[in-house]
Amino acid sequence: MDVKGPLVGAATAFAICMVNTLVGYVVAKKAFGKDLNVFLSLVFGSLGVRMIMVIAAAWYCLSILEMHQVGFSLTFAIVCFVMLMGEILFFHRSYEQSKREVRRPVTDLLKKNIDKMIASLIPAQPAYA
Repeated sequence: MDVKGPLVGAATAFAICMVNTLVGYVVAKKAFGKDLNVFLSLVFGSLGVRMIMVIAAAWYCLSILEMHQVGFSLTFAIVCFVMLMGEILFFHRSYEQSKREVRRPVTDLLKKNIDKMIASLIPAQPAYA
C-alpha cells in the first residue's frame, strides 16, 4: 500500500485525532463526579500522556512512513482544533449540568414564586355545602 498519497495522510491524521479525542472523552466521563484533586490529576495526566502519544504517532507517520506532509499536517491541525473545541464544550456542558443538579435553577425559583403570587391574587371561592 502506498502511504505517500494525500488521502492516506489525511485519513491517518483524522484517525489519530479521533482516537485521541475518544480516549479523552472516556477519561473525562470517568473523572466527573470524583474529588477535585482526583479529577484534575486524571484529566491533566491523561492530557500529557495523550499529547506524547499523538506527537510520537505524528512523528512516526511523517518521518518513518514518509506520508504526504501537507495532507497529513493540514488535516491534523484542523481536526485537532475541532476536536479540542468539542472536548472543551463537553467539559463545559457537563460542568453546567452537574451544577444544575446540585442547585435548583433560578428559573424554577422564579416560576414557583410567580405561581404563588398568582394564587394569592385570585380570591378563594367559598365552598358550598
